[in-house]
Amino acid sequence: MKRILTIATLAMVLLAACKKNDHPAEPEKPEAEYLRLVISDADKAQITVLEPVSKKTTVYPVQSAQPTLYATSTGQFAAIISRAANVVEFFNTGIEAHGGHLHVHPPEMSPVQFTQPGPTHFFAHEGLNTIFNDGAGSLSIFKDSDLESGEGRVLPVADPHHGAMVIYDDHTIAVTQKDGSASGTLPEKVKIIDRYGATLHEATIVTKGIHGDAGNGKLAAFGSQDGILIVNQNGAQSLVQYPADFGANWFGTILGRKGLPHFFGYTAALGLYKIDPANSQITPVLKNDQQDILQYVLDTQGKYLYVLLKSGQLKVFDAVTAQLKTEGKVTAAIRDGAAAEAIPSFAVSQKVVYVTDPATGAVKMFNVSSLKENGSVSIGGRPFKLLVVGDQQGLAVDNH
Repeated sequence: MKRILTIATLAMVLLAACKKNDHPAEPEKPEAEYLRLVISDADKAQITVLEPVSKKTTVYPVQSAQPTLYATSTGQFAAIISRAANVVEFFNTGIEAHGGHLHVHPPEMSPVQFTQPGPTHFFAHEGLNTIFNDGAGSLSIFKDSDLESGEGRVLPVADPHHGAMVIYDDHTIAVTQKDGSASGTLPEKVKIIDRYGATLHEATIVTKGIHGDAGNGKLAAFGSQDGILIVNQNGAQSLVQYPADFGANWFGTILGRKGLPHFFGYTAALGLYKIDPANSQITPVLKNDQQDILQYVLDTQGKYLYVLLKSGQLKVFDAVTAQLKTEGKVTAAIRDGAAAEAIPSFAVSQKVVYVTDPATGAVKMFNVSSLKENGSVSIGGRPFKLLVVGDQQGLAVDNH
């Protein structure tokens, strides 16, 4: 009897312990605590850094209004490119992912700047970042750590031209070349170099002009007048021909992400298309018959393709299948002929779609799954473009 009571008592103790520790799951947070938004202004030479969870904003002066904004490979820094001023500045979020957790330090503008003439295209991949400087035909190349402890380096790689580059998984780089066979500033071909500037593979295909670039780690894709130039990491090159009904139209913008075997191309005359290098096929995703496509973005994970229309409707496509997943209205309709400064812009995190409202000086937030509005933050001025940086995963902080 004593043994039976002991077992029964033990069972009751265990049951009580289970109930005591069986807390309901915490509700999912609407955004990662250490995610940041960097927002440029249409009129003022400044950026506003927004902390979406606390709604805190901080303003930092920069070289010019309306700079272009890019996230570095780790997301710790925002690259702020003022092409007209020939300068690239960097904002350090102080949020550093390290071994599955975060180290967090006070945010600041980095002391490192690049001052090559004509900085334009930016590409980041697997810890390495590059900027093509049109006025010098050079690459500014750096790791995030260089922005804290060094200056990176500048490589002369070509004659001055409107160039571009793509970084592969092994940190070799496909970079455009100008040989003068086509008029104007667009390059005609692409070679592969290592990160110190040595040529590994010369170009084997010459086009009539290249613009637009993307990569997935193994392949680089460049828009050209002759087709999509596919450059393999091993140096092999090929062209994916445009459909017959393209006429003289060609893709001047290419999108891609690591893990996606295909790319997306855009031409304002026709719309958005899926580019399949394996089968040499180009198929439509969304036609631009009414000239209503305003902006298109692949999320950082390469899962979804977001397209904003003049109607204010945001369409979300599965980036793997290219099929429409959902859609919803995220801004008022934009009139034809509206100035660029008056047109809303958007950026996407893993949880939220952020949309600027230039008329009211606010940034609106929409749930990424339902596209229902879940907040708005007034930042003042006329918000122009915005960029997601910092941590999107909601990692814990451990400043050991």
